[in-house]
Amino acid sequence: MLSLKLYQAVEIPVPTSSTLTRYYFQDQPQLRNATINAIQVYTYNTLSATPLSGSAMVAASDMKKSFLTLYSGDLQVVWNIPLLALNNINNATDPYVFEVPIINGIVISWVKSFVSLPTAPSTTNVAYAFGVYYTLPNGIGS
Repeated sequence: MLSLKLYQAVEIPVPTSSTLTRYYFQDQPQLRNATINAIQVYTYNTLSATPLSGSAMVAASDMKKSFLTLYSGDLQVVWNIPLLALNNINNATDPYVFEVPIINGIVISWVKSFVSLPTAPSTTNVAYAFGVYYTLPNGIGS
């Protein structure tokens, strides 16, 4: 079981009329040197709006074809994990896992990390929503 000590909501916007297939995280100043313990994704059927901007959530059909890639420095540490493998909320609609994968100590380079899709998303002017569980370099949150 994951213990909630330090948590940050993070979003990736999908702009209106976008035809891109890769969406990068924005800089996360509060997480720059944080040790990440786990990342959770939220789905359309779990939240009606994203926690930071209030944007509409990415459609379920697009979540099913979305993958996460994470970098630590210049090293690609997670490559194309299905986003729904990070959904541990059973809402009786979306696929979910019992527990999100524990990352245990990776410092993520957020601006190099991204969500990708094999084809452009079917909906735009929406956002991906994540929850990040972390520890600070000085040990706060451990």
